[in-house]
Amino acid sequence: MIYLLSINIFVIIIPVVVVAAAVIAFLLFKKKKEPMSPSIIKGKNVSEWSYQRFCLFYGSMVLPDKNFKSKLESIKKSIVEDKLQNIDEIAMKAGCSFDECILKIRYLKNKRIIGDYAIDLLNRKIRECTLEETKMLEKYHDLIYVKHYQIEEMATEVPNYHNMPVAILKEDILRDIKYLNDKMLINGITFKENEKRIVYYTIEKNKREETHKTKNCPKCGALVGVPNNGQGKCLLCGTIVYDGNQPENTQV
Repeated sequence: MIYLLSINIFVIIIPVVVVAAAVIAFLLFKKKKEPMSPSIIKGKNVSEWSYQRFCLFYGSMVLPDKNFKSKLESIKKSIVEDKLQNIDEIAMKAGCSFDECILKIRYLKNKRIIGDYAIDLLNRKIRECTLEETKMLEKYHDLIYVKHYQIEEMATEVPNYHNMPVAILKEDILRDIKYLNDKMLINGITFKENEKRIVYYTIEKNKREETHKTKNCPKCGALVGVPNNGQGKCLLCGTIVYDGNQPENTQV
């Protein structure tokens, strides 16, 4: 009797154990097969140093930040996954100020980590492009990002379906570029409205690199433009930064 009972228990337990093992193996296999959410930093040429240079182009000096990567990750998640539109809320979640959040959003856009979003500074909102804005971006994409054209050059290649006079066409282009710039829909450029001129980050950076080195201040970590074989002064802490092997800890 005891022998038969033992056999029956054994017969019941073995299938349960086998099924449980199969389920566990399946879950582990599925987890292994599921792609890990890759860091936005990996393979995107993203670094705190390049972010600092990008901020300088927009007239802002920023210090090194140990939470730089996690802030970028948080901002990207808030915009792309959580669909948040309130920039103050996005900034709070990332642990940064409103102005810092704007710079990081622009940097993420410039690195093509997030798509085209319009920024409304007055209402402190971010939103996806409208269809009209998307068409406008497509119209000027190559002229801006590939050819780095000025307004006059754009007027020679923009389709002129209504046979507008060149002067009118230029004014039309100016309005478009101003709109895209005001909404921060174009990245890595600034638009000098009074001069009717576009300043390109890539071009300015390359010009600067011919005569200057960009170095981190040894005291506060801010970026300093140092003339070749010369010296520069950190605008944040006043430390003199040298090109070459001269001492880099002089304070003035």
